[in-house]
Amino acid sequence: MTCTLLIGFDFIGCTEPFTPESKAYKGVLVVDGFVSDAEARSTIKLTRSSPIDVAIPTPESNAIVSVIDKQGTSFEFEETSPGIYQCIAARFKGVVGQVYSLDILTDNGNHYQSGPVTLKKSPPIDSVYFEPSVRLSDIDGDTITGAAIFIDTHDDTNSTKYYRWEWEEDWEIRVPYPNTYDWITYEDGKFGFPKENGNQIGLCYNHEVGRNIHIATTNQLSSDEVSKLELNYVTTRDGYKLRSLYSILVRQYALDEAAFLYWSELEKTSETLGTLFDPQPYELRGNVFNTEDPDETVLGYFGAGTVEEKRLYITREQLKDIKYPTNPCGQDLLEVEYRYVYDHLEAGYVIAYLGDYGAISLYMAPKDCCDCRFHGVLEKPDFWPL
Repeated sequence: MTCTLLIGFDFIGCTEPFTPESKAYKGVLVVDGFVSDAEARSTIKLTRSSPIDVAIPTPESNAIVSVIDKQGTSFEFEETSPGIYQCIAARFKGVVGQVYSLDILTDNGNHYQSGPVTLKKSPPIDSVYFEPSVRLSDIDGDTITGAAIFIDTHDDTNSTKYYRWEWEEDWEIRVPYPNTYDWITYEDGKFGFPKENGNQIGLCYNHEVGRNIHIATTNQLSSDEVSKLELNYVTTRDGYKLRSLYSILVRQYALDEAAFLYWSELEKTSETLGTLFDPQPYELRGNVFNTEDPDETVLGYFGAGTVEEKRLYITREQLKDIKYPTNPCGQDLLEVEYRYVYDHLEAGYVIAYLGDYGAISLYMAPKDCCDCRFHGVLEKPDFWPL
């Protein structure tokens, strides 16, 4: 309890901390579904939304999920992991121009359907490319350097009009001081000597899926052409992303007008979301509804279309003229006499490399400067260049 003395009055006002009464949170169904003509499995993801203080949504398991075409043929999707429903291409492969709808019967007996969607063909991506770029930081006002990623595409038939893109990034991590020596102690447990350990932890890889929503329309243009649309900006401050070899895989989808309007609203929501007073995701309904209770809020969208892909690689050599921030590992590298090596090991340092032959000291650095597994995994992606 806090009390406030009001000068000039004959009383002391006391206030008790107020905790708003909360009701049990009831998550709403969230549908993330898309079918295409690709050989890969089509996937429907079902979850229940979570309170804003819970980061991970709850999978919606044990549902009966089907995709139905205009002729009434039903293709059942199997639950391959909690909340993930898939159908192999041998059983279901979308057809351009065909109309599909989604049908869901949840474990508690609720029945959901989507509106009909036509599987729309995307035109090819003309090119994905980059340009070095220097910009001002929104945080501290300093200049930052990086690579702006652009895309060009067009449709000669003038029939696409509405586009959406998503991407995945992969990059190499080459730590500056790969740890190839361990410290072998004598019986006293403190003094010792370096010995090669055979570690191969100098090169790793990392992966990230872009979370931003990128859409565009050419509906008001004289031609169905998207030119030099910026999809992403990767900076030299983004860890190891641009320090060795970077790759981005861009996927392009053609939308109908209804899907474009949905993604437009979702884009606005994602840009402003951040406080209790910003638009919340539950305000935006998609094209899925409860057949017995149309007023029930259902989030997400079921779509269909072809997918066009194009991958871009950026090497450090291509960015040799831009400025990189100082590598903090260079500042943390220490020359350590043998008699003090054990103390530095206990402080979290490892051997970076040895001194000259016969020297009584070696060089040590923090583990994250010597072991790439702090920043990624050792397994190289299948598509990575040799």
